Amino acid sequence: MHPAIVPNVSSPRQAMVATETRARGIMTTLADFLQILWRRRAIVLGTILVSLLLALAYLMTATPKFAATVSLLIQNKEDTFQQLAVIEAALNGTQTPGEDVVTELEVMRSRRLAAKVVDDLDLINDPEFNASLVEPSTMSQIIGWLNPMRLVALVMPKPDPGISSEERRKALERESVIDSFSSNLSVSQLGLSRLFFISFMSEEAEKAAKIANALADAYIIDRLEARYEETRRATDWLSQKIADLRVDLNQKERVVEEFRREAGLLAGAGGSTLITEQVSELNAQLIVARASRAEAEARLSQIRRMGQRPGGASAAADVLGSPVIIALLNQEAEIKRSAAQLADEYGERHPRIISVRSELRDIQGKIAGEVAKVVQKLESDVGVAQARESSLQQGLEQLKRTMAQTNTADVQLRALEREVETNRTMLQSFMNRFEEMSAQLDLNQQSTVRVLSRAIGPQYPSWPKKSLVLVVVFLGSALLGIGFVFLLEQFDRGFRSGEQIEEQTGVRSLGMVPALEGSRRRVGDPVDYVLKRPASAFGEAIRSVYTSILMAAGAEKTGTSVLITSCQPGEGKSTLSMCVVRMFAASGRKVVLIEADVRRPRASDALRVPAQPGLVELLSDRADLADVLHKDDKSGAYIIPAGGPAADPTHILASPGVRSVVDALSKNFDLIVVDSPPLMAVADSRILAPQVDSTVVVVHWGKTHRNVVSLGLKKLFETGARVSGVVLAQVDSKKHAEYGYGDSAYYYKPVKKYYTS
Repeated sequence: MHPAIVPNVSSPRQAMVATETRARGIMTTLADFLQILWRRRAIVLGTILVSLLLALAYLMTATPKFAATVSLLIQNKEDTFQQLAVIEAALNGTQTPGEDVVTELEVMRSRRLAAKVVDDLDLINDPEFNASLVEPSTMSQIIGWLNPMRLVALVMPKPDPGISSEERRKALERESVIDSFSSNLSVSQLGLSRLFFISFMSEEAEKAAKIANALADAYIIDRLEARYEETRRATDWLSQKIADLRVDLNQKERVVEEFRREAGLLAGAGGSTLITEQVSELNAQLIVARASRAEAEARLSQIRRMGQRPGGASAAADVLGSPVIIALLNQEAEIKRSAAQLADEYGERHPRIISVRSELRDIQGKIAGEVAKVVQKLESDVGVAQARESSLQQGLEQLKRTMAQTNTADVQLRALEREVETNRTMLQSFMNRFEEMSAQLDLNQQSTVRVLSRAIGPQYPSWPKKSLVLVVVFLGSALLGIGFVFLLEQFDRGFRSGEQIEEQTGVRSLGMVPALEGSRRRVGDPVDYVLKRPASAFGEAIRSVYTSILMAAGAEKTGTSVLITSCQPGEGKSTLSMCVVRMFAASGRKVVLIEADVRRPRASDALRVPAQPGLVELLSDRADLADVLHKDDKSGAYIIPAGGPAADPTHILASPGVRSVVDALSKNFDLIVVDSPPLMAVADSRILAPQVDSTVVVVHWGKTHRNVVSLGLKKLFETGARVSGVVLAQVDSKKHAEYGYGDSAYYYKPVKKYYTS
């Protein structure tokens, strides 16, 4: 609504209009939806009917197809290649997924498998799949010539001259057959199970079953060949890997031996290094030498202590265990016994006693000499033991220093040895796996796919499903028709009721004038019809309109001047002007019609009055007011025709004489109606509107664009004109009754009995 329109509506009226606008903008009920569908039901029903007829024609001409299905079970067996994948994942640090049965769907519907079946069954020579073998119909030829892709083919690059046209034709023909084959193929899976279904549709039941079974067999063979190829590649890969590991192991063993030799880390008998064994051996010898030295020192110390005590020689003899000393001790004991016996017999001074005692001293000297020799020998043994211990200690310290120097090299050596051991273990693992694979080679060639049920030729066609097609077409066409309806509603930019006018413009609706039903020949001109049938719906509408005009201008006022105009030509403003004048005059009141549309006058012909002199002559001072007033004999109304042609009608209508004429007429007439040109055509109406009491705008029902009406009203308000309201003309009563507005039943159905046609 343009801002200039709002001040021309009273505040209570403006508030009511705003409230109604909000209500209709927010409340879109189911009844409104059904009202729209009922109003446009012809479109919906027509769309459904046409779609169903096309669907029936298609079903009657479509070639039925039969679907045959074969079911396959893929068993869950781990094959050789999967075992290899586990090994590769362990070596590369990546994860290789196991067999994903979902991917088998793509394998079954792959072009490679389809091409194999096409070649095996020679489907290239089957007209069902090779369209080039079928003679095209006349309609097909026409469609082909009209196909816009022919123009695209003209600008497409030419084929490679290296390929003969015949070879290219055969290749394209084969690809086309494969495409046709794939379009009839359907592969599905039962949930997440390993059960698959291969379905194929064909015009012949047995052919459908044959192709479905052939595709299943081709898939099984293809899978076996793939597994064989995988096993072969796995074996080759393992063989190459084992050979590489052996070479690598030999190289690393040579590196270890070379490093051992350069570092002086020669291996001993027990697997340890030679220097380690030497340290162990010297350490053991040092321990023995220390024990021997301690033992010798203990014996020497013991002999020396015994020798200092009485009878020490005898004790030493027991300790030392010398047979010479023992023999001398025995002789000493014998001599002592003899000396004791002789002393008892002869006394101490006897020569024999003296001789025996001399012999005893000699024996004791010999014993002392022998003991001294033993002690000297023990002292020598102690010295030797000490020297040997010292030598072993020095050798051990030297080896330890050498061993400390080789520790770093030994660490590197152990690292190299661990690497060699790792490679040796890996090689052994691969060799074990290779032996297992070789043993299971025959088992891996067994198929993991099992046919649960083979396809058989169906008895009834599975396509097209006539009932389903009709239901889908019905629902789809209904939705399409509804979409068309609401699309048309969106593009319907005309005014359909007085409520719409008041909501969107804020200008009062003065009423609606229905279009006359019936042919022009039977009904006649509306200007005459309003007098012949004043009690008709048309006549009552005219009466209601001029009543609204008078009420808007003021019921008590006489000499009211009203300008009737429209936004565009052909909206019925001249017809309404003449009908209002005749109906007003027929009621016994004085009314005059001023034909201000001097460019295209119509009233003088319709009312059968002289065309000249008229308004042009009156405003040009070439005629008096009495000369231009012509009476309509049928109604008693007076008409001022447009008059002769004018060089500049706008200049004439802009003269002050127009207001003088209106003032002069208002003294003698109850109503002055000015029929002016359309607002959007010329500026005449905007010049005349400020010079009259009120202005009425006529709008063609459902035709004049709402923006055009708003723009026309804006131009009127900019001139300062007082707009009484808008009249909807040429209303289709039947269609209007279907819109569900408050005035939809106006002049139709229940109220129609009040009118006389």
